Amino acid sequence: MKKTLIFVGLILFLAACSNTNNRVILAKNKLDKHWLDSVIKKSDSSYIKKYKRTDFAIAEFYINKKDLSICQVMKDSADMIRQVIIAKNDVRTHFSRYYANGQLEAFLLLDEYGQYHDSTTYYYEDGKVESSGLYKHGLKYGEWKNYDTNGNILSTKIYDSNGQEKG
Repeated sequence: MKKTLIFVGLILFLAACSNTNNRVILAKNKLDKHWLDSVIKKSDSSYIKKYKRTDFAIAEFYINKKDLSICQVMKDSADMIRQVIIAKNDVRTHFSRYYANGQLEAFLLLDEYGQYHDSTTYYYEDGKVESSGLYKHGLKYGEWKNYDTNGNILSTKIYDSNGQEKG
């Protein structure tokens, strides 16, 4: 019995550790370069794809064959990171978007189907909160607050389980 409990505890501990990559990426609402470097260092291979757009000039792909994950880093023409997407087993698990100044625009965790799922906050370019609320399987759910650039609440909206705004 004791060995079973230790084994179950070890499995739970390892499962919890495997999910930390997607949770610890913010440093004062900016991209945590140490976190991104650790993801990149774990990759087995990488390649770059060029785009002819102003918002995304290149995409860097970092592939980790051991855990079947791909990290996609989108950069603008000034070589600033604008978007980071991580997928595991062909399902997106993480999505974050950044302004040209490096400020976080949105950080979104995703469910097992690659849909937005969890509480999230959107930011203005100066780092102040623009809106906050909860996504449930890709749909807005519950109370969402929208703020002006001074931090005052502009509106509060309530969404039902179908993502439809109530009243």
